[in-house]
Amino acid sequence: MFKVELALVILFLGLVHCHNKTHVKTEAIQMKKRYQMECIEETRVDADAISEVRKGHWSVSKEQLQLVKDWALCAMIKSGLMTKQGVYKIDVALQKVPRTERYNAEKLIDKCLSTKAIPAPDIAFEFVKCYQKTNANYTVSIF
Repeated sequence: MFKVELALVILFLGLVHCHNKTHVKTEAIQMKKRYQMECIEETRVDADAISEVRKGHWSVSKEQLQLVKDWALCAMIKSGLMTKQGVYKIDVALQKVPRTERYNAEKLIDKCLSTKAIPAPDIAFEFVKCYQKTNANYTVSIF
């Protein structure tokens, strides 16, 4: 009888743990979406332009390009991944990545960060664009 009870307790704890992980991931996704919406309002970028960018269509009209760049920086800042000056917070980003995957995530981050001295919105835009094209599953970007 004790073994059955122990097995049930272990099963229950496992289910609770899995539920909590799923809940945390769902919350993180909701926060990212909220930040993206807040940044659409703050930057006054066309929501359709952002919708296209999220689908991977990076051909943005000249009128919207700077606004999309500003939106990318805003979303990166709100996500805690970048400063207003365009400095990527790699330590914060890597905390969200499992230890076994950090090396690969860091290589990807390095690949996507600009090595040129460019304005912060451009850094954010180029990073998000590069990162999205990799189809990586790490939570080190705004998508």
